Amino acid sequence: MVARIALVALVDAEGRVLVHLHDEQAPTRPNRWSLPGAPIARGETPADAARRVAADVAHVPVAGTLEEFWSGYVPGYPIATFAYCARTTATPDDVAAVVDISPAGELPAPTRVTKEFLTADEVQGGGRPFTLASGYALARLVESPLYHRLTPAIGPYLPYLPPGVE
Repeated sequence: MVARIALVALVDAEGRVLVHLHDEQAPTRPNRWSLPGAPIARGETPADAARRVAADVAHVPVAGTLEEFWSGYVPGYPIATFAYCARTTATPDDVAAVVDISPAGELPAPTRVTKEFLTADEVQGGGRPFTLASGYALARLVESPLYHRLTPAIGPYLPYLPPGVE
């Protein structure tokens, strides 16, 4: 069976996207920013996995329906990736605390997770190191009509007009 993951981009009212940073104690991809995500379990659909990720990993409310905005293989990454997005009513203050995760006491020290909302400009040129799949999916999200529909505060998606012309 092909390995599969679900990623979830949760967008606030200002158009910022929730991302996580796992510290150096993380068992996979330490010190990298990522979208909330998890492997898709055997027998689970990508959409069901995305709902699970939103509830169990992101820990913020989802406003509306999760919609798939991209799926496929990231170049050089042999895992089928399914990326979903939705609005959230959470704010930066709601996710400001650093969270300790210690799965069943297995780690010598808990993994610390920092959560932040990033603007599209911070996603595209903020200099943050993203995991390969999250960086690839985020680049597609912030350029998509779906992202602009989710974020009325940033205006309509006008792909054929130069910046500043409406």
